[in-house]
Amino acid sequence: MSLVSPQQLAQERVVSAEAVLGGRVDLDAYPHRHLVVAARHPWGGSGFRPLMEAVEHLSHYGWELVSVTSVGDGHNLYAFLRRVTASTTGISAWG
Repeated sequence: MSLVSPQQLAQERVVSAEAVLGGRVDLDAYPHRHLVVAARHPWGGSGFRPLMEAVEHLSHYGWELVSVTSVGDGHNLYAFLRRVTASTTGISAWG
């Protein structure tokens, strides 16, 4: 499994849940406030578990879930996340 390059991530703004859970993505230099995490339903299974595990993992690094949707026949799941900043949390940088 290869790393997701920062350039590719910044351009596409979409990362797979598997890349997040596998530690193959570094969001420290990600320049945007919003991010999409994608997961596919395995045949006969659910993609919600890896998707929500990735969302939970990213929540520890300042990302919050905005929305979840499925596309097509429901085989593609997407979680839309927003990077939490001091201005969105009401926390003042000045104390």
